[in-house]
Amino acid sequence: MKNIIATALIPFNILLLLFLIFSNQLVIPTWLQVLGRMHPVILHFPIVLVLIYFVAVLVVPKKIISEKWYVELTEWILLSAALTAVLTALMGMFLSREGGYDADSITAHKYLGSIISFLLFIIYFSRNFLKQQQVLFKISTACSAVIVVWAGHLGGDITHGENFVLAPVTPSHIKPQVGFNDAFIYADLVEPILQTKCMGCHNSSKAKGELVMDTKELLMKGGKNGKLWDTTKTDLGLLMRRIHLPLEEKEHMPPDGKPQLTDEESAILYEWIREGSVFDKQVIDLPVTDTLRILASKVLKQSSDELYDFAAADEKQINKLSNNNRVITPLAMQSPALVVNFYNKPFYNSKQLEELQPLATQIVELNLENMPVSDGDMKTIAQFKNLRRLNLNFTAITGSTLDQLKDLLFLKSLSLSATPVKPSQLTALTSLPKLRAIYLWNTNVDRKDISSLEEKNKNIIYQTGFKGDSTILKLTPPILENDNFVLTSSTPLKLKHYIKGTVIRYTLDDKDPDSLSSPIYDTSIKINADLTLKAKAFKPGWISSDISEQHFFKGNYHVDSAILLSKVDDKYKANGVKTIIDGEKSDMNFASGKWIACKENPMEVMLLFNKPVEASSITLSMLQQIGAYIFPPAQVEVWGGNNKNNLRLLNTLKPEQPTKESTDGNLAVKCSFNKTSVSCIKLLVTPVKSLPAWHAGKGQKAWIFVDEVFVN
Repeated sequence: MKNIIATALIPFNILLLLFLIFSNQLVIPTWLQVLGRMHPVILHFPIVLVLIYFVAVLVVPKKIISEKWYVELTEWILLSAALTAVLTALMGMFLSREGGYDADSITAHKYLGSIISFLLFIIYFSRNFLKQQQVLFKISTACSAVIVVWAGHLGGDITHGENFVLAPVTPSHIKPQVGFNDAFIYADLVEPILQTKCMGCHNSSKAKGELVMDTKELLMKGGKNGKLWDTTKTDLGLLMRRIHLPLEEKEHMPPDGKPQLTDEESAILYEWIREGSVFDKQVIDLPVTDTLRILASKVLKQSSDELYDFAAADEKQINKLSNNNRVITPLAMQSPALVVNFYNKPFYNSKQLEELQPLATQIVELNLENMPVSDGDMKTIAQFKNLRRLNLNFTAITGSTLDQLKDLLFLKSLSLSATPVKPSQLTALTSLPKLRAIYLWNTNVDRKDISSLEEKNKNIIYQTGFKGDSTILKLTPPILENDNFVLTSSTPLKLKHYIKGTVIRYTLDDKDPDSLSSPIYDTSIKINADLTLKAKAFKPGWISSDISEQHFFKGNYHVDSAILLSKVDDKYKANGVKTIIDGEKSDMNFASGKWIACKENPMEVMLLFNKPVEASSITLSMLQQIGAYIFPPAQVEVWGGNNKNNLRLLNTLKPEQPTKESTDGNLAVKCSFNKTSVSCIKLLVTPVKSLPAWHAGKGQKAWIFVDEVFVN
């Protein structure tokens, strides 16, 4: 039995070497994909067996190692490790070809796994020689143990996210708990949920469904199924829809077997999306009755939880200085920190600030809103060294002495709304290490000034508020209500807009609509031709909408039958060749069962007519979904004639390829040629052989998806 297993190692390792050399050309049939998905199950065997072998031959006393029964046992352990290692590596090869993984991470993991297999193969077949060369034997055995741990670590990163194993003890990943008053909604409420429950499968190394959540930009982009949220929908879109599916449903997220969202976490995501999915807003800026703020109060530690390393002030001193115009209260029960609020503007004077000097160490919040505070008071305020929050809204300061606050090393929030401060006066504050928010509503500081300030300290957020007097809202695009985009007769064009007084202008000639020359839509307009509709909404006092675009297909000749001359992908074969001549358009979901697709070879189709037709163009209804590797074809050849064995080339088309900024959509790929009498037409549609350098799958082959073909 040992000899049989050992002999099997030879072809398995040769096969692994071939797969490693030709990995980019590897095409995995569906039945082998099932074996590939067993990789995460079987990989535990070689890891454990290699480590057991390491201990068995290098740690156990020499007296036991020399025993005959022990030699036999260790050889079986080594042989089992070699066999499971090569099988694991082969299965990993199959799994890696399914896509959705970061190329660099997969490559390193793939090569380390293969090296383990080859190394164990060599150690087993040269074990007798190696045992005579003890130094070499120990080095090779130790290397196998180190590499298998390294490969396992990379596998954990691919499956669960970067630095999965060591993340809990890595300083850069240990995020201190943020206080309620300092927390940001996204960074401290939403992102931690995504990191623990979602990013294990949706990261730059393992992008399930082409969805990556590592950055705000990628999160907003969404995946192959579209954007994650849509506040115009009652269920708020894809993310919340997947979360609320029954656990047994295949599309439920997170998948069954993974840690599930708590009701509290689901509610936080729901409220964040419902309120506009803002990334830079603080929790404390939400209204007191806001649901998201109430949820945050349960999750985040309150300001009272912050540890202050100073002693409490004398209670008698606090009572002596506190009065109706200057109220002094503890920040929280049993806390030495104090909050001071000033009231009654006519009774304020600089002396009242100076009188607080005995409490300078304990004051962490100072509210002087609407008080006649002057620039000279900054010197006194600067003495409150432990100040965290300072409110100077609607005061008389000009900002000329703001630089005196640069010694407030613990200051986190500064409010300067409705004061005449200048951008240059704020520069001194950019050096404050803990400052996170400056409020500048109704000041002379504009967006350009803020950009300059942010370059000096990117940790500070400048809140300028909503300026309704200068805000112009943008219209949403017109809504197309037509259900069928394949025309068989004259059909009314159905457009509408929910904003009253909106004018919809449209074009049918591929030009973009404008506000002057483009025709105005009315309900009497009918269409009965192959064309592209572009529509745009306009209204005085509003920004015009983006363009709604839709291609309407119409073939003047019905294809009587068709023959598929090439193999299409088994996962996307729909109803075979009938799919492309049945006159039924699919939606944008490539898995709808109404698309046929291929990637490894050109799609070759023969269209047949019972009687000759005068053909002058072929239009293919195709799909473009860049994130899902679905591109326009690299080339379309149209052949025609009255005998399928005697065809001539009518024309060759090379469609324009998308750029990084291109959007997804339904494409009409039209190839025109001189009018020709034909009884049969052959189409040769060639996929892109190598995705561009800017694409996540650079160098890989692209898919082509077709759901209809139209003649003339």
